[in-house]
Amino acid sequence: MVFLADWEDQQHVFVYGVFGVQHASSLTNNNKPTIDELHNLLTSSAGQVDLLIDESHGIEAGEKPRTTTFVAYWLDAATYQSWAGSSPVQHFWDTLPEDAGVWREVMKVPTSRYMFAANQDMRWGLTSLIDKLRASNDEGYWGVYRHRIGSKDDTFTSPYVTASKAKKVADHKILTIPTQGPRIADGIRLGRVHVNNIPDNICFVREGQRQPNVAKEELGLWLEKVAPHAKSWIEHLDMHREKNGVLSFSTHVCEQSKLNDDDAAETDQLAYFLDLAHFEAAGRAFKGHVHLRKTVMEMYGPGGPLDGIGKAELYVELLILKSKEFEAEYVGCLQGTGLMFLQDIQQ
Repeated sequence: MVFLADWEDQQHVFVYGVFGVQHASSLTNNNKPTIDELHNLLTSSAGQVDLLIDESHGIEAGEKPRTTTFVAYWLDAATYQSWAGSSPVQHFWDTLPEDAGVWREVMKVPTSRYMFAANQDMRWGLTSLIDKLRASNDEGYWGVYRHRIGSKDDTFTSPYVTASKAKKVADHKILTIPTQGPRIADGIRLGRVHVNNIPDNICFVREGQRQPNVAKEELGLWLEKVAPHAKSWIEHLDMHREKNGVLSFSTHVCEQSKLNDDDAAETDQLAYFLDLAHFEAAGRAFKGHVHLRKTVMEMYGPGGPLDGIGKAELYVELLILKSKEFEAEYVGCLQGTGLMFLQDIQQ
């Protein structure tokens, strides 16, 4: 069984915002006040704010920067607009120095192009702002995310393809994706970079996992049978971005969430894919992910050893973006941060 968002026939245009501050391995007097001020501004308006700290998830971290990331949710886009236009918020952004290392990625999306699913009846992310989830048996097959969103008139296909797939799709433009995310060695791009008018149908995905109060048997099975496949899947997406249409990818541990007040660590992955088809193809093609999916179903599905008694919590949020629904600003960030490379893309 899976639990899905229940909008009770009410449609919303909500705001999903990712805000970040890059800093050295430890906080300093230069960046801690910025982080605190941003956090205070967000919590003064957003219905939910999650604090994420970078974490390698066992993957070689290399020269990646440290980042404090906030994921903020507004159920009503008008509330966000009022907050974003307020004097304190405008002052914060306008007075950032050219090497601030601060960015925002803001998505304004109708609920018709949002998908939430969890294996437990527990609200996460945007669904923490609604009254309830609904139980469903709509799970366990390829294409289930696409089916849950559903559209007879839209295939959610990008006008671009990656270079590796260009021969198969002759009428699409080619998008060159950076091979990796921001690195300290690449240096800071001083000043402000604005990103608007992105290609239609970029797919944003947030996945999270928690294991609160799990029994030793479940934890042992998880570490033995699930963790190795999960690690290989995460590493595959991060290291083979061009092949999988991964525009941006990061791994985190959630340090603060209004709903999660126990001591269970929450691990998160945030990713932008070129479109939903690239996300689906990556999952079907990579053997590690196929084994991961099969193993989890066998453990927690009907007749499995943890059927009905497993405590592990898994969830996913997925958004499909149209061009005008995304805007970002990067102020003094490292080269390769987020979707910075899409600044000059042609529609």
